[in-house]
Amino acid sequence: MSNMLFGNCRCGRVRLEIDAERANIVNCHCGDCRQLSGSAFSTYLVVAAKNFRIAAGADDLTSYRPSEKGMRGFCQHCGSPILVQNQRYPNLRMIPLGVLHPDDELVPKINIFSDSRLSWVAFNCQTTDFAREIER
Repeated sequence: MSNMLFGNCRCGRVRLEIDAERANIVNCHCGDCRQLSGSAFSTYLVVAAKNFRIAAGADDLTSYRPSEKGMRGFCQHCGSPILVQNQRYPNLRMIPLGVLHPDDELVPKINIFSDSRLSWVAFNCQTTDFAREIER
């Protein structure tokens, strides 16, 4: 994976720049991620906060707090999810894989909350599974 990644929301107002040198690609199977994404699981690029930058459109972001620990930022115009923050990991940012390009080069290596994985979900890539979240 090259170090710099770029992304944007669907309407293009919010643009991201990420130094992904030490990033991980993670599938999350928790109930919150399933419900909030409307999908069987969510896939994120997990990167140090210092390596994440909103290059344009910071004023176009709005947020939702699904719990006291979490925050989800999204474009207020098109609704694209842009970032997830968890107070348990204050120095990390989770960026939904679908807003990054090229996303084909980004392959998940880790599954978290795999004890909540839907029975029909299978992967053809090699991953490490954690029954719950990763402990610090």
